[in-house]
Amino acid sequence: MKLTHTSLLYFLLIFNNSGFSQTDANSNNTSQGLTTGLRIKLNNKSNLNHLTTLKSVEIEMETARKKQDTLLTARLLHKKSDLYTYIGQYDLAYDALWDALLLTESIYHNNTLLLIHRNLGHLYDLYNKDSLALSHLKTSLNISKKLVSKKIERPHQLISSYFSLASFWRQRNNYSLSLKYLDSCQQIAPARELPYVMTDKGYCYMQQGKLEEAKELLTRSLELHRQKGTPYEIVTLSFLGDLKKILLEYDEALDFYKQSLELQEKLQVHKEKRPEILQKTSDIYVLKGDLKNALNYLKASKNSSDKLFSTTSRNNKRLFEIKNKYAQELTQNKKLILTQQEKIEENKSKMIRAISVFVFIILLVFGAYIFYYQKAKIKKLSLVRQHDKDKTNAVLEVKSKELTAHALKMIEKEEAVQTLLEIIKKDNPKEYHALANKYAKGSDNSWEEFNLRFTEVNNTFYESLCKKHPNLSATELKHCALIKLNFNSHEMSKFLNISLQSVHTSRYRIRKKIGLDSNSSLETYIGAI
Repeated sequence: MKLTHTSLLYFLLIFNNSGFSQTDANSNNTSQGLTTGLRIKLNNKSNLNHLTTLKSVEIEMETARKKQDTLLTARLLHKKSDLYTYIGQYDLAYDALWDALLLTESIYHNNTLLLIHRNLGHLYDLYNKDSLALSHLKTSLNISKKLVSKKIERPHQLISSYFSLASFWRQRNNYSLSLKYLDSCQQIAPARELPYVMTDKGYCYMQQGKLEEAKELLTRSLELHRQKGTPYEIVTLSFLGDLKKILLEYDEALDFYKQSLELQEKLQVHKEKRPEILQKTSDIYVLKGDLKNALNYLKASKNSSDKLFSTTSRNNKRLFEIKNKYAQELTQNKKLILTQQEKIEENKSKMIRAISVFVFIILLVFGAYIFYYQKAKIKKLSLVRQHDKDKTNAVLEVKSKELTAHALKMIEKEEAVQTLLEIIKKDNPKEYHALANKYAKGSDNSWEEFNLRFTEVNNTFYESLCKKHPNLSATELKHCALIKLNFNSHEMSKFLNISLQSVHTSRYRIRKKIGLDSNSSLETYIGAI
């Protein structure tokens, strides 16, 4: 025997009407009075005037719409769905939930979304839409986990989400998976006794043959349900009757079934359980040999089942009529929109073509003007640039000649000084050393003067050379500058005041660092930079 879908809907009704989270209540002054004005106590029959409550909800919804309070409107729709669920109008409950879902998704309010997805899951479960039901239940669970982890929502909502999935799998006889979710419920509140969880866990244990554990859980959960006055006592009594039947204690089983029926009649909840409990009562009378009572209870079960079945079928039919009507309206609206879009696109195309022709003519005229204007301008700029280039080249050529002439004079001076030093060295060796040191310092100053003039003429030479070959030393850069001016090795040795062998060694190192082979000219390579 398994708990039917509506039992779980009443469980959710209790959780959902326990109030939204404190965070939600503070988000909107209008929303703060929602739960106090619409809370339902299922164990007090005087508070079950649902038509009056529905009217109150409709009035509050009208006020909320006028104030454009989307969140309050969505919550009232959710409340309306709960009330329809309680009186068995599942199709209207479904319709209200979908309206609430559309509004809530537009404002991304996860606290309300988790309740809506959970209830949608159970309404789909009621109509055996397993994949849709499971999808919504898992969505509700995922939202609950996020909100509880961020302390936005209270843990009881996460317990309710786990319990929903546990009941889903228990109804499909997957008791192991159901117990896994029930354990998750208990882990969230390890110090609390959860009577709903205990009832379902006891049922799963009973189906697995763990009768002692089942008896202990069901007995304790019955005590808790009676203390709190929860309608789930009806289900617990029915499960205890099942346990007693398995234990062959037929009188006690009969007593539990009758208690369950009496409480169901008194509270007018769990109507879907009545045909099943009547059937099980009839079975006990058969086992006891009381065929008259067995027949009476069997007839009562059939009448109750027929009544419930016809109501469910009618509601189910109306539900899908609503869905079909909604789908047809969507299709008609899409066709109308497509037709309007086609007309708009056609008019737009005509306008675009006309504008395109006009713009093309304007652009053609403007383009012709720009073409001839730019052509003349480019020609003029070309002449100016060529003139500037020629002028610059002429200046550079003059400066380059001056630089070369200056260098040659420095070389001649160097040779003359060396000749004099050699003469002094023979006649007065002591004086020679002093003059040689003084001359060496003067040579450094001569190089600085030369390098300054060289840079003025070839302002990017060193930068370009270092960028290509950053491993060249300062001395090698000097040699490259002289090679740039087409100085031969002898002239370089005189100018730099070094031996001819040192010049050859430096040129060899430069070729190696640059990567020139023996067939390539160092002068040509340096001159191109």
